[in-house]
Amino acid sequence: MTSRVVTTVFDRILDAINVGQLEPGERISDIALATEFGVSRTPVREALQRLREIGLIEASASRFTRVAVVSPDETVEAMVVWLALYKALIAEVTIGLSADVLNQMAADNEEFDKGVKANDMRAVATANFAFFARPMTASKNETLVRALTSVVYRIRLGSLHLPSQIDFELLGQAQIALLKSLREQNAKEALNAVRLIGKIRIPVS
Repeated sequence: MTSRVVTTVFDRILDAINVGQLEPGERISDIALATEFGVSRTPVREALQRLREIGLIEASASRFTRVAVVSPDETVEAMVVWLALYKALIAEVTIGLSADVLNQMAADNEEFDKGVKANDMRAVATANFAFFARPMTASKNETLVRALTSVVYRIRLGSLHLPSQIDFELLGQAQIALLKSLREQNAKEALNAVRLIGKIRIPVS
């Protein structure tokens, strides 16, 4: 069982990656992190191992530990997996999502639009991540949620450093269509909205 300290360290490192405090390719010292967080090296190492398991940390024995560099090709591959898993999630949770979750998704969509207009890639990625993560809170399939969580972090990390922008207009349309269908508890249209995301082309060069 993972200790609360390990979970806290894991979350803090993950947040540092997500907000850009730790950039892809940046080397990480477990000693430095232990000092920064005021803990021993053991929970830091355990947290880094968890991050390595979901593909956000790369390590080479006795050489380096660093934030993973997710290439555009790897982002495309991760998207294929995410789409398949997310369809399964939506099929499970379309009926009965709470009003709170739906309202949070609407707020995320507004933040996404603001980020697009400001050309703020990190804000766009953060809002988009939050939007699609909300329905996972309603799932009773823990294996599905773990798999989705793992792959979505890879996509988010990769999306911050694509060679050119993806079709944000189409992504925004997919968000709106998904939110509308979830409010209406229309499983068929919800799945169609997820399929719309599959039409977005991720630049690989």
